[in-house]
Order: sequence, then C-alpha cells, then structure tokens
Amino acid sequence: MSDKQRIFIVEDHTLLRAGLRALLSQDPDIEIVGEADNGRDAIRAIGSLAPNLVLLDLSMPGMNGIEAMIDIKQRNPATRVLVLTIHESEDYIREGFQAGANGYCLKDAGRAELLTAIEKVLEGKTYI
Repeated sequence: MSDKQRIFIVEDHTLLRAGLRALLSQDPDIEIVGEADNGRDAIRAIGSLAPNLVLLDLSMPGMNGIEAMIDIKQRNPATRVLVLTIHESEDYIREGFQAGANGYCLKDAGRAELLTAIEKVLEGKTYI
C-alpha cells in the first residue's frame, strides 16, 4: 500500500475494537479514522469521514452488519468493506457478499492474515 489507507472499525465489543485499533495503528500505511459500536452510528460517521475501508462485524445489537453494509454501500459505493466476524458458515459468507462485502475474514485470523485481507480488498480484489 503506497498511500495511507483510511480505515473505519465497526465492532460492538469494546476490547476487540481497541485491540484492532492498536494492532492496525502499528502499520505506517494505515490511519484509523473512526470507530463505532453499532451499524447506525457507523453509517452516520462514515459519510463525513470517507474511509477507504470499513472493517465490519456482522453480529451487533440494533442494526446488524448486513443491514449496515447495505446502507453504507448505497451511500458510499467507493468505500470497500471487509467483514470481520466469527461466522464461518457458507450462508453468512454468501449473505455478506450479497450485501456488498468486498472481503470476508474470520476473527481468529492472525495479524498477518488480517493485513493481507485489508491489502487485497483495498487493491480491488476479493478476499475470503
């Protein structure tokens, strides 16, 4: 990645969100521009922050990740979305891509795999 990539994190678990921020902030090519713990707040913030990539959990209270992703992609079609979830069933994967996901990564991935997923999605490739 040559330019600093602007990433927005949507994750309802505070500790995991903080861990993702700390982990990704170590990369000089990444800037965390914001975070939210639910889909509604994410949608409100993403429009004005214009991230290149949204890291999005699927299971959140209120508005789940699928509903949020549909709205995010409609309002910000150039923003890439990488689903970061515990759900590994084909049904969840299919539903994620139908909603507009550009990539799908499991939460048990290591740092290197997550960075690879982010890089591939930002390059316009699909990551599973």
